[in-house]
Amino acid sequence: MALGLLLSASAAFAHSDAFKPEFVDTLVAPYLAIQKALASDDLDAAKTGANSFLDAMKHAPHEGEAHEQAADLSTPAKTIADTGDIKAARSSFLALSHEMISLVKHVGTSKDTDLFVAHCPMAFGGKGGDWMQSDKEVTNPYYGAMMLHCGSIQKQVSGEHHDAMEHHDGAMEHHEDGETDEDQEHQHMMMMQKQSSTMSQAKLDAIHAGVEGYKKTETASTSQSMGCCAQ
Repeated sequence: MALGLLLSASAAFAHSDAFKPEFVDTLVAPYLAIQKALASDDLDAAKTGANSFLDAMKHAPHEGEAHEQAADLSTPAKTIADTGDIKAARSSFLALSHEMISLVKHVGTSKDTDLFVAHCPMAFGGKGGDWMQSDKEVTNPYYGAMMLHCGSIQKQVSGEHHDAMEHHDGAMEHHEDGETDEDQEHQHMMMMQKQSSTMSQAKLDAIHAGVEGYKKTETASTSQSMGCCAQ
């Protein structure tokens, strides 16, 4: 039973062989245009990017299961193109990002365009949200200027150094299989130290004022750890 559920889950994230890296290439630029526009709080530019994305989707494969998968890409892009509400655009961009990240991971691109998956744990009321961007400096499309750099880069999914990073990550996972509890605790502490913010709590509270899901911490400490803001 568990195996059947696992196979079903894997199939849900697979893409039709009709999708090719060359086609994925045509979606990357308009997708990144939407991401940058939302990070800049520019709904008009996001709508322009969405229309360019829809133009590229006219050349998407539609045979068999590819038809449904193409619709999963087009539907959120059409919402962005048609909406007059930037919050609705951001919600649809979350759905579009989910599909694009999966597409890039499973189909790939034919160019050395750098694509990084970023994550903001506070987006959408603390549910969190992923997106792709072309560099390692976080520019958050779900908050824009309110919290432009809130989030962290999770991994590189395309680009010149992608294969090398995948190999490195695999080697790290293999090494961790033989770690002791003390080793893992040490690694955890090191990770927490890297994430620790040097901002004062008062400054963090000011940055996040009015942000849904953020809770002000009452403490006398002058320095706090804020994972989503640590860069």
